[in-house]
Amino acid sequence: MKKRIIIFFSTLLLLLATILPFATTIKADSDKSYAIQAILPNNQINKDESYFDLKVEPNKEQTLKVLIANTGSKPITVKAEVNNAYTADSGVIGYDKYDAKPYKSKLPSLTSLVDGKRKQVVKLKTGENKTVEFKVKSPASEYAGIILGGVTTTASVSPTKSKNINIKNQVHYVKGVVLRSKDDGVMPDMHLTSAAPKAVAGSTGIAYTMDNTAPININKVSLTAKIKNGSKTTNYNADNLQIAPNSRFNYFIPIKKLTAGTYKAQITLKNNNGFNKSFNYNITVKQREADNVTEAATPKQQTNNKQWIAIIVGIIVLIAVVVWMYLYYSQRNKGDGPKKGRGKFRLPNKKQTDDSKKTRSGDTRSSRHKK
Repeated sequence: MKKRIIIFFSTLLLLLATILPFATTIKADSDKSYAIQAILPNNQINKDESYFDLKVEPNKEQTLKVLIANTGSKPITVKAEVNNAYTADSGVIGYDKYDAKPYKSKLPSLTSLVDGKRKQVVKLKTGENKTVEFKVKSPASEYAGIILGGVTTTASVSPTKSKNINIKNQVHYVKGVVLRSKDDGVMPDMHLTSAAPKAVAGSTGIAYTMDNTAPININKVSLTAKIKNGSKTTNYNADNLQIAPNSRFNYFIPIKKLTAGTYKAQITLKNNNGFNKSFNYNITVKQREADNVTEAATPKQQTNNKQWIAIIVGIIVLIAVVVWMYLYYSQRNKGDGPKKGRGKFRLPNKKQTDDSKKTRSGDTRSSRHKK
C-alpha cells in the first residue's frame, strides 16, 4: 500500500512539473539599459533645452551629435536614425517612423538634408559611451517656418525570458531637431478634409482626417467636438494635442452605439497662443458600415492562461482523489484494511470445529434416511 501511494504521488508531482510551465511568469532583466544626450552646438537658440533648436545659415553644413551611454551591466546594441516629424492619429508628434514624409510642404524635409547615412548601429560594451554624428546641410536660401524632425534611438532592453515565450522589449529615445532660418511668424493652416466610421480599441466612432499644411507646429491644442445624429448628441473634449508642421492625421472621436444615419459635427481646435480653428462636417453612415464597425469593435474571445491553469490543476486534483479512493478501497477488500477488524485472519477454536463436524454428519445421516 505504501509503495503504491509513493508511486502515485511521484507521478502527480511529475504531471504538475510538466503542466505548470504554462503559467508563464514574466521577469524583466535590468541588465540592459542606455541613455542619450544631445551635444548642443554654438548655434543653439536656447541652451536650456535638451533638444536641437538651431538657427541655420543658407547652404551651410551642420553636424548633429548625440552621446549614447551604456548604463547597464551587459553589452548593448543601439540603432540611431534621423527621421521626419509626423502627427500620430492620437494627436501627438512622433519621430519614430523611418518612412514618414511631410505633407504638402514647400520646404525640404530634414531627412533630405542629411549628407550620408541616416541610420547608424552602435555597439557599446559595459560602461562604454559613444557619440553618433549626422551631417545636415541647410537649404540654399532663407525660409520662413521650421524644418522639424528628430534623432531617434532604439535598443532591445530588459528581455522577457520564459520556456514558452520570448518577448523583446524595446526602448525609444528622441532628441528633436528644429532648423530655423527666419524669425518671421508663420501661422498654422488647418483643414478637415474627410471622415469615416471606424473602430479603435474596442470603441466605435468616426475618424476625422485633418491636416496642417503650414511649416509650423502647434502645441497644447484643445479639441472640442459636438456630434449630432438625429436626437442623439455626442460631446467630446481633448487637451494637450500636438500637430506637426506639414502633416496629416486621422483623429478618432468615439461614439457609443454607432448606428446608420447622418452625423453633423462641430469641431474646434485652439490653444493659448492665439490659434483657433473651427470646422463643420457632415457624414452619412450606411447600415452596412455601422454593422462592420460594431463587429470590429466587439472583443474577440481570448484564451486566459490563468483560467486554463486553474482547470488543469482542478482536473489533476480530481484524478488524484479518485485514484486514492480506488487504491484505498481495493486494499480493504483484499484484507489489508485497517478498520473494524475486517479481513483479519483468525484461527478456528475446537468447539466451533466440532460443531461444524456434527452438523455436517447430521446432514449426511438425514439425507441417507430420506433416501
